[in-house]
This record gives sequence, C-alpha cells and structure tokens, in this order.
Amino acid sequence: MDKKFSLLNIILFSLFIFGTIITLIIVYKDIDNLFSIRFVIGYVIYLLIYALYMCIVALVNIRTLTGEEFRKRILKFITLFILFSASNYILIYFIQPTKNSSYGFLFIGLGCALGLSFMDLAFFKKKRG
Repeated sequence: MDKKFSLLNIILFSLFIFGTIITLIIVYKDIDNLFSIRFVIGYVIYLLIYALYMCIVALVNIRTLTGEEFRKRILKFITLFILFSASNYILIYFIQPTKNSSYGFLFIGLGCALGLSFMDLAFFKKKRG
C-alpha cells in the first residue's frame, strides 16, 4: 500500500512541534508574562483541535479500508490492548501495590493500542493511480 504525506498534515505537525518546543521553553524557564500565558492557552486549544482533526481524518480513512485490512487492524488493536493493559497492570502491581484498586491501567493500554493500530490512517493517505 503506497502512502504519501498530506501537505496539510505536514504543516499541522510542524506547528505542533514548534508549539511544543516554545511551550516547553516557557514552562522550563518559568516565563510569566501576558504573551506567554496567551501562547500556552492558545497551544492547548490548538492541541485539542488538532487531536479532533486527526480523529476525524482517521475515521474517514477507515472507510477506504478493505474488509481484510480492517479485520487485521481490529485483531492488532485487541492484541495490543490486552498486552499493554496486562503489562501496565503488572508494573503497577509491583511498583505501587497500594494504588492497584483503580482501572487507570486500561486507559493507557487503550490509547497505545489505538495509536499503534489506527493513527497511520490520520497521517498518511493512499496514492491514487
């Protein structure tokens, strides 16, 4: 499956990297002025919009998958979800046994499995022709 980057994705990802670097500098150096506060708030809003955009693009691109590709991705998702959740549960059990009463380990497994299984659909698009 030949894939290529979308120009819009390259621009948005470049803005993401640039904003992350500037935000880390602002937070690390403890810069406290009106511009830095507005920049960090704007960056957080950008992150939310960018995440929503990537989810929408991934959902639209899922429709272009064949049934076989979709089944492979679902199987990969389920396998990775079980693997990441179990390994995270075991690590939490040995490192912090007193905090082992919540289901927070499932969210880490879910996020990692979704990202590894489906997020290439948000970054790449099939070459046509």
